Order: sequence, then structure tokens, then C-alpha cells
Amino acid sequence: MTLLWLGLASVCQTAWIWSTTKLSGQSFREFVESGTASGRLKALFPLFVYVASGICNVWMLTMVMREWPASLTYGVWTGLVIAMAATRDWVFEKRTLKPKQVLFLFLIFIGTAGLHFLKDAEN
Repeated sequence: MTLLWLGLASVCQTAWIWSTTKLSGQSFREFVESGTASGRLKALFPLFVYVASGICNVWMLTMVMREWPASLTYGVWTGLVIAMAATRDWVFEKRTLKPKQVLFLFLIFIGTAGLHFLKDAEN
């Protein structure tokens, strides 16, 4: 269950990162200038994602830290978030990943898995 909470926290953090890229003075202007409710909701959506994903992320990390030490939790969480953010950029933003970037993302994955298995071996 701990890995599920950690995975969901990583997804929330990735959503939080997306929302920070969409929040700008432009979205605030769209909110103010929009005459329709749907236009205002569209302008507020990144702010809603920002707040909701931030709260969910912190709550889920708290659930993980009941079982794992903070150093292991943050190490694995950081690796997952970096891999998810790079994958999101590649899939949705159509950014290219260089072979070295793919290699290092794979090394992050190996390190994350190693930390998890090392933790299990100690118990």
C-alpha cells in the first residue's frame, strides 16, 4: 500500500508541476475578461489543480512516511517525479528526449528500485 501512496503522490506532484506552467498573469486576465462561466472555469482550472494536487501530494507523502523514513521516501518520490515529468513533457508537450536523458532516467529508475529493495532487505 505504501508504494501505491508514493505513486499517487508522484502523480499529484507531476500535476502540480503542470499547473505551475499554466498559471500566469494571462490566466488571471482571461478570468477577469471572460464573460461566461465556462470561460472563467477554464481560466481557474490550473489554480484548482495547483491547490488540490499540492494538498493531496502532502497528505499522501505523510501516509508514506508512517512506514518509511523521510530520506527513503523523498529519494524514491523525487526519482518518480522526475521520470513522470520527463515522460509528460515527451508525450504531451512533444519535447524530444536525447539518448543520454533516457539513459539517466533509466538510472534514476534503477536507483529508485534499488532503494526500495534495500529497504525491504533491512527489515
